[in-house]
Amino acid sequence: MPIDPTIHPHETLTAPTGERVQIDEGLLPIVRDLWRLGYATSACCQDVGEATAGVREKRTDPLGYGGDAFIEYHRGWALLKLPIPDAMRFVAMLAETPAFGERVRDRWRPGSWRMNVPLEPDGFSDAALLHFPKQQIAELAEVLRKQ
Repeated sequence: MPIDPTIHPHETLTAPTGERVQIDEGLLPIVRDLWRLGYATSACCQDVGEATAGVREKRTDPLGYGGDAFIEYHRGWALLKLPIPDAMRFVAMLAETPAFGERVRDRWRPGSWRMNVPLEPDGFSDAALLHFPKQQIAELAEVLRKQ
């Protein structure tokens, strides 16, 4: 399976597990603070639509996902992928903050987060996908810094 090209500027960090991982520059403070607070992460992206379009443009073989509608739907949305227990704990913590309480509790309003757990043939995935408007990155970093 080919490795997708990196689209966003990034840094390679050592995760708490000891694994070396690439973190988009825009999400560095968030991921560092998530790790500091004891949360595990398995993926992140500072703009899913932009990254998917860039990967599709650079690959020589078909991407298998990421049609125009997918790209437009995800353009402007950042992603954090966490194990379900960590995602639930993280969202519960954000629900208690003035900045993010309504955003994580009230779905489908402007600025609200999109959160899901993919369904796989053998059941639910073990990780949750948390999509949020990339314009909230700095504000989320500030909230996490104060935790």
